[in-house]
Amino acid sequence: MTEVTVAPPLHDDRYGRTSRPKRELSRRAKIIAVIVLAVVVAVIAVWAFRPQTNPTTPRTLDYSVVDDSSTRVSVGIFPDQKRDVHCIVQATNEQEAIVGFTEVTVPADPNADPNSPKRIDVDLATTQLAASGHVDSCWFE
Repeated sequence: MTEVTVAPPLHDDRYGRTSRPKRELSRRAKIIAVIVLAVVVAVIAVWAFRPQTNPTTPRTLDYSVVDDSSTRVSVGIFPDQKRDVHCIVQATNEQEAIVGFTEVTVPADPNADPNSPKRIDVDLATTQLAASGHVDSCWFE
């Protein structure tokens, strides 16, 4: 019986390429990479779980224009357990000009459920007929 052997291809030799050994990171580089990764994770965790600087977004629940000089706005505000929440409630006319404005305060309540909004009805005095009423912004005091 005749035995046939096949030589490996000589393409690398033919085109002048040589095989290089695979390089691995040194022990020092691996330690530095792990430390950098741990610091990045710690920074992200601190940033993600920091205390809120602004209250949860308030919601305008309803509004009704009573007459030329009055508008009633119902607002849902999430109370805070430790800080007072102050909000701006305003009425605007058809051109979006502010015709009524007031600030409301929701006092801190240690028993408040931070997941349940508190309904507040606000009567606004207006300088002319309003077209809408809404809560504009809130902040902690």
